[in-house]
Amino acid sequence: MCFIARQTPDEKGILRIEARIQELIRAIGDRKIDWGALTVKWNPKAIEKAVVLKRYVSDHEPGVVLISFEYQWTRLMGMANLAEFARRYTLVVATSSTPPHALGTTLFMHQYPGERVFALLSNPADVKTLPRLSPKIRAVPLYASNWIDPDLYHPLPFPEKDIDIAMIAGFGRVKRHFALFRALRKMPRDVRVVMVGQPMGMTAADILAMAGQYGVRDRIKLVESVPFEEVGRWLARAKISLVLSRREGSSTVVMESMFADTPVGIYEDARIGSRVFINEQTGRFLRHEDLGKQLLDFLANAGRYSARERALRDRLCCHGSTAVLNRELKESALAEGKAWTEDIAVHRWTPDPQLLPAHRERLNEAYQDLRQRFGVTLGTQ
Repeated sequence: MCFIARQTPDEKGILRIEARIQELIRAIGDRKIDWGALTVKWNPKAIEKAVVLKRYVSDHEPGVVLISFEYQWTRLMGMANLAEFARRYTLVVATSSTPPHALGTTLFMHQYPGERVFALLSNPADVKTLPRLSPKIRAVPLYASNWIDPDLYHPLPFPEKDIDIAMIAGFGRVKRHFALFRALRKMPRDVRVVMVGQPMGMTAADILAMAGQYGVRDRIKLVESVPFEEVGRWLARAKISLVLSRREGSSTVVMESMFADTPVGIYEDARIGSRVFINEQTGRFLRHEDLGKQLLDFLANAGRYSARERALRDRLCCHGSTAVLNRELKESALAEGKAWTEDIAVHRWTPDPQLLPAHRERLNEAYQDLRQRFGVTLGTQ
């Protein structure tokens, strides 16, 4: 039913499906579920895309744990003493797609013993959708793309940019590489394009073969499975960056491009959360027709944008976002009669969530306690 909801275009249809989902959840109730059979890459002993933001202080002041991707936070259901975890830690989750209908936002929320779960968005509409899926969910006006550390990006002066177009996208059909290949056929042959990605249902060989079908194989540079830091360097060298998906989650590439001071082009009808950050300083909305002509105009005016300056001004980085999340958590805790004597730590996505170096030492004991008390390793640091 969740899959059907994600494919349904009209609001009334979605509401009917949501009502049916709630009927099924009530019918299941608290019956034991084989979450291992329902969750891909099941591994309840390790949750890689997670970070401890606050230590457990007392029963009146729980800690805070953030977990990204639904298949990751549903691993909590394999924890033997889950009720104790839910009592000691407030859970923050980051959804990965839009619409957000999934087991992680429906059945998990019903069976998870915590009274409140905070959820980051993949799309502005999620502010209304998520609470409909579960009364436990409190939507937070932040995206996965809000956790970029600007210090990891080193912009180049525009005259030093030696790449025209950068496309940072996994090698999958949903990323629609073909749209750029088709546009390149009507653009000058000296337009320099770099594509950075990793296998995602398709391989680098598949992408190159596709480029060959459009007759532009010799006009692109393909870079595969590079370290996170190198992605930022490719973006800094580019005059413009493109995200050509019709629909995905938040899309961190949009914000990564901005902090590399590279304006971003996305489709005007794209269902991508980070489209809310596109404006006259940060990028351009594109139409599907005559894409090549639009890209040439975008390139001709690329030097006029000031993407990084705007992103910093609006505090769209990990520091500003931590302040927003901290405020939401603190207000909720105090309203529920709990204490709040410590603020959350600052974390960044690289691409997994990780604490900033200055915050790691004070939370080392919290990570150790989670391993010893609950038998789970959180994060990758």
